[in-house]
Amino acid sequence: MRNELRQTRSKGVHPAGHFISRSRHRREFLKKLAALGTLLSVPRPLVSSTLLGEGAGQLGELTGRFIYVGTPPERKKLKVDKDVDCCGKYDIRDESLMVGPDGGLANVYVYLRSRGVPIPPGLAEKFPKRVTLDNRDCIFKPHCLAIWYTVQEFYIVNSDPIAQNVAFTPLGDLPANIILAPAPGEKTDATWRFHRSQTEPVHIVCNYHPWESAYILPRDNPYFAISGSDGTFHIPYLPPGEWEFQLWQERVRQFELPGYPRGRFTVTIKPGLNDLGTIRVSPASLRVT
Repeated sequence: MRNELRQTRSKGVHPAGHFISRSRHRREFLKKLAALGTLLSVPRPLVSSTLLGEGAGQLGELTGRFIYVGTPPERKKLKVDKDVDCCGKYDIRDESLMVGPDGGLANVYVYLRSRGVPIPPGLAEKFPKRVTLDNRDCIFKPHCLAIWYTVQEFYIVNSDPIAQNVAFTPLGDLPANIILAPAPGEKTDATWRFHRSQTEPVHIVCNYHPWESAYILPRDNPYFAISGSDGTFHIPYLPPGEWEFQLWQERVRQFELPGYPRGRFTVTIKPGLNDLGTIRVSPASLRVT
C-alpha cells in the first residue's frame, strides 16, 4: 500500500478520497483528544453533572462558632430625626455589635479568599434566585447579606409607608442610588445586578434616614457565610483542598484574632465536616472599651 501511494504521488496524481478520509479522522481524533484533556483537567469528584445527588459526600463543610467573651455593652439608641411620625415609634439601635443571649456573635462574615476553587455542577440550583433587602420598620433587614452575584439578583423592597433610599458604591462596579416609593403602592421595589466580585462587604446607606445601615458581599462563588444570632456559621459544598478564608466584621473590617492574622486563615478541607470549633472573641478584638 505504501509503495502504491508513493507511486501515485510520483505520477502527480492525488488520491483525494484518501486525503479527505485522513483529514476527517484527524479532526475527529483531535476533538476526542480535546474532550479527554478537558475531562482530565477537572477534579474527578466534579465531573458528574449529578454530583450533588450522587457524590455530595465527597465535598466538605466548614463550620465554627464565634463567642463573645464577657458582657457586651448595651446597644446605643440611634438618633431618629426624619419621618419621626413613622420612624419615631421604633426602638432603633446600633447593629454593629450583635451578641445573642448565649454569647453568640452575629454578623461575622466568613468567605473564601482563594481563587479558582471549582464549583460543583448543579450547585447553582440549590441557591435562591434572589437575595432580598427589606426596608422595614425604618431599618434595613437583614443587616448583613451576601450574594453569589453570577447566579443571584439583588432584590430591594420597601415595606414602610414612607419613601426610602438605597445607595451603595461597589469598588470597580456601578454605583446605586435607588428611590423606593411608600408602601403600599407602585415602585416600591427594585432589582439590581452586580458585575464584579468584592474583596469585602459593601456598605449600604439611606440618604433619607442617616441611621439606616447594612452590608452586602458580592462574590463570584458560593463559598461564604454570615454568623447567625447563636454565632454559628456553615459553608457547605467545598471541594477538598487547601483553601484560604477571610473573617470580616464591620467594626474592625478585617477581623484579626489570635491565630487569624488580618482575619485570614488556611484550612485543608476534607470530605465531610471541618469544624473550627469555638472561636472566642475578646472585647478588645472589636475595639470595645
